[in-house]
Amino acid sequence: MNNIEVKRHELKYLISNTAYHELVNKLEHILKPDAYSIPRQGYFIRNLYFDSHDDECLYAKQSGIMHRQKYRMRIYDLNSNIVKFEIKSKHNNQIFKESATISKESALRIIDGDFNELLTYENPILNKIYKRFTGRMYRPKVIIDYTRDAFVYDFFNTRITIDKDLHSNNSDYDLFSDNLHTIPVILEGKQILEIKYEHVLPEYIHRTIQIDSAERFAISKYVLGRRFFKIEKWEDN
Repeated sequence: MNNIEVKRHELKYLISNTAYHELVNKLEHILKPDAYSIPRQGYFIRNLYFDSHDDECLYAKQSGIMHRQKYRMRIYDLNSNIVKFEIKSKHNNQIFKESATISKESALRIIDGDFNELLTYENPILNKIYKRFTGRMYRPKVIIDYTRDAFVYDFFNTRITIDKDLHSNNSDYDLFSDNLHTIPVILEGKQILEIKYEHVLPEYIHRTIQIDSAERFAISKYVLGRRFFKIEKWEDN
């Protein structure tokens, strides 16, 4: 199975639906859509996030710890036989993502708690996940579905995405279910704009994405997905 490692800067904003359409109008003229994305239609993503028995990933994010990680499975099609298993590490605004692919059958075993399945691949990234999951008693925590519009620029590995219509489920972890009951995650009628790049963001792209109503956004989709399943009062902060 192939491994992928990506290191980039990442900025996040909340934008209104009106600003979203204005931005797509601009991006269509200066960037090319992702190979899997049709502007304003996008493509489907489902993430299943894992966390420790005492929610160390959730607490690290909410506490503002400088270096933190998240662990997730990702699919783009409910009928997929391939699953991406990712470790996403963050330090300030820089992200480092490691991913390996596993089979649908392996994913189902791991979701059920059979972490030994990770070792069958003899893969360094999956071995790292195994060590963390067994050492800290990880388990599935939340599924998050959304639709992504994506635009790319070849220089500096630049990628601009708008994630729309986020929905979550905190109790059913069937990654491949076509009948998953989900609830909206963002109730304010806004979308998530993410700007990812290596080294420096090209100036003309920076000018294009200036949006008066944009709100700098620090919270993660994982935290948003768990906002209606609060464990402590500080999660409202």
